[in-house]
Amino acid sequence: MTILPLRVMMIGPAPAGPKSRGGMATVAALMAQHPDSRFEVAVVPTFVDAAAWQRLSVGVCGMLRGTWAVLRGRVDLVHVHLSHGGSVVRKALPLLAARHAGVPAVIHGHSFDFGGWFDGLPQLAQRVVPAVLPADRWLVLGSSHVVEYQTRLGIPADRIQVLHNAIPLPEHAVPQTASERVHAVMVGRLGERKGSYDVVAAVAALDPDIRRRLRVTLAGDGEIDGVAAAVAAAGLSDTIHIAGWLDERSRDDLLASAQIFLLPSRDEGLPMALLEAMAWGLAPITSTAGSIGEVITDGVNGLLVDAGRRHQIAAALRTLVTDAPMRARLGSAAREHATDFSLNRWYEQLATVWTSLAATFGRVDRTPSQRPLPSREPVS
Repeated sequence: MTILPLRVMMIGPAPAGPKSRGGMATVAALMAQHPDSRFEVAVVPTFVDAAAWQRLSVGVCGMLRGTWAVLRGRVDLVHVHLSHGGSVVRKALPLLAARHAGVPAVIHGHSFDFGGWFDGLPQLAQRVVPAVLPADRWLVLGSSHVVEYQTRLGIPADRIQVLHNAIPLPEHAVPQTASERVHAVMVGRLGERKGSYDVVAAVAALDPDIRRRLRVTLAGDGEIDGVAAAVAAAGLSDTIHIAGWLDERSRDDLLASAQIFLLPSRDEGLPMALLEAMAWGLAPITSTAGSIGEVITDGVNGLLVDAGRRHQIAAALRTLVTDAPMRARLGSAAREHATDFSLNRWYEQLATVWTSLAATFGRVDRTPSQRPLPSREPVS
């Protein structure tokens, strides 16, 4: 009997690209490129960053296509990337189909505030949500999220585990030598949740001589016009540059040009941008939102601030602008810790999850007559 690859159907945002942005899309792209020949990963997009009609079209088509593939026996394992809100609706039907067909399912929770969203639902909806999210294994981004999902959805302890995000490690770290102007960058979705306005206010609170030694780049999509207006109103156009959304290569070029990474978020999961900045050897200034506190230790591999405390962000910036040896020490420790989030280790952990579930459900050996779900290019 010929043993064919395990057919994994991944449902979620289209892999990272111009119309699919954010950490979850980046994780989806990495997963779609799983290098292990034991797996054949087919991508079924259910979300893109586009006009409302396009989002609706992709969501409905992806939901129906995923459900049909499961019911037709073209899938050996379903792996769903889940946020909250509409993401639950888009993933419910394929997950219910998997349960009906006896296909193992994994839910990969990426939400920055699943608990807050769930607690705000009407009581009836709170009873429905667990029923429409049947899964044989739950993956969450950090230990702080385990209880958040367990208590709301009643997930048995043996069905939920932590799988931190992962990043490729650049060959060389950025130089943290003293320079005339220290470059601090923020990469992600600009807006209040990420602390973008807090960064603007913190820079405005710095003494003029400190500001002259600092330049800041805010890169990402989201509330670009609002943040730009805040920069202009504060008279900081000479210090803060709004770069907008960057592709992967431009983002890496930006990180390679900086010394400090800013992410004083109010809500988070485990931000890919932070891990990427650590891999480059930038010194992080960040909050403890989500699972960040499991990655950054204050004074060891970064500086921690309380979300929304602009004076703390300003103080941290002042310290790292004026203290080059500390900046170098934190950046070096951040890069060293980033090796714990290597892609190879992540791929191995993911392979263990998939193969163990496949074995449990008897979906290891397949004959050539069972045709796999063909891969399709993600929506662009």
